Amino acid sequence: MKQNPLQELWRDTVPPEVPCPEANSEAVLRRVNAVLDTVPSERKRPMGQKIRFAAVFAAVTVLLAGAALGVAAHWDVLNAFFQGDTSPAEELVDREVRTVSDKDYTLTVESSVSDGETAYLVARVEARNEAAVAVLHTEDFFNMDTFVVCPVADPSDPVPEDHFSIYQSDDNSIHTRMSLEMHLEEIGEAATETSRTWRILAALEPEDHYLKVRLACMDPDLIVTVPLSPAESVTVEIGATGQGAPRLYNLEGGTVRMDAMTLSPFGCRAEIWRESPEAEVEPLFFFLTKEGTFLTMGQTTARLSSYWYHEDGTGSCLYRFQQVLDLSQLEAVVFDGMAYPLDGGAPYAVEVDPKLYPFQLPLMDRLSEDSGYSLSVQALCEALGAGYSWNQETQTAVCTYRGTTVSLTVGSTAALVNGQEVTLEDAPALQAGVLASGFQVFGDAWGLDSFCPFNEDRTERVCWVILP
Repeated sequence: MKQNPLQELWRDTVPPEVPCPEANSEAVLRRVNAVLDTVPSERKRPMGQKIRFAAVFAAVTVLLAGAALGVAAHWDVLNAFFQGDTSPAEELVDREVRTVSDKDYTLTVESSVSDGETAYLVARVEARNEAAVAVLHTEDFFNMDTFVVCPVADPSDPVPEDHFSIYQSDDNSIHTRMSLEMHLEEIGEAATETSRTWRILAALEPEDHYLKVRLACMDPDLIVTVPLSPAESVTVEIGATGQGAPRLYNLEGGTVRMDAMTLSPFGCRAEIWRESPEAEVEPLFFFLTKEGTFLTMGQTTARLSSYWYHEDGTGSCLYRFQQVLDLSQLEAVVFDGMAYPLDGGAPYAVEVDPKLYPFQLPLMDRLSEDSGYSLSVQALCEALGAGYSWNQETQTAVCTYRGTTVSLTVGSTAALVNGQEVTLEDAPALQAGVLASGFQVFGDAWGLDSFCPFNEDRTERVCWVILP
């Protein structure tokens, strides 16, 4: 029998000594947020919250957000999923509003975009009477059965009335295929007295040209059909063997052959081969811009979001970017010290700054009972080549990297990021004279990624791995 999905997610993302909470929704939300905030990269964050997926099985990761009262507003799909400048993809967005209604609810898909690998959309549910409003704002309304999201090749293809459940065998997907990977997250700040809004991400197959979306509590015939117009992609042939990126259960990363990489403005797929069919590996790569700067995996991606390994050693690793990439400004994919131009030109050698490669830091004690591990702020800055200064009188550290300054004070949950106050989950503390802090503030401010890998028998975490 399969485990409860929350227990599976907790097992794969949270230190093993932290118990999985029971099904009290408020306690679950509080504990998950508290712990994952200090181990952020083991979540996938397409929109600033990095959340790890395993797309071998149909799965829905449900993140609950409290409803807030406010003025109804339409959310743009690019702003809902990506950070920074989204203008390179503005022309790719389908902003036609598509709606279905019954006597209780209106389901609206406000905007969508896709790249052939993934569909992104923003969906809003509006309650049409007082009874429906009451149900809409209950804790039980949003769960893995709230939406049916079904990619199809033809708009006439049927949509199943019932969910393909995470608890059921994958064989059930033969005739009623749901998205092999789906992620839903409520946009809490978009909620009003009568509506709630979600960002929805769904994995696609090559033959999928439409996405059908249905609200499970509405009539099965009430379906929003969204046509998909994929963004153009570029495939770069590589065919080289090099260093693999460190993994949760493979700290050293091993070696991997990368045969090719396909890029879109929203993500990339690496076609790989691994010497051992049992090995879980992924390539360690960079992007070289036409200005001559390197973009790291930590800066550009939400890390590995899904992967497929085959018995012959081949596989595919799919990454989703956390910012829209303008492919016209990219020169090459960099792997194992070689640049492979996007225009198909001959590869050439490049030298990558060693400080851009992943590195390890020791785990430090937790800052509170419910938090994850902390790390040495000074050690982090030294490994990155970041500026670091310590004021003994005020017990304040000032750290600068990639043009962004983070200020932390011992005992204070108020950090400053370029002068703007940011609230920390736990206050930094001195541990044996060393300033210890949670990672999240640095990950968000500096575009870093991190995780805490397990030892060989997978019983405890052994260190921090930082991906600049």
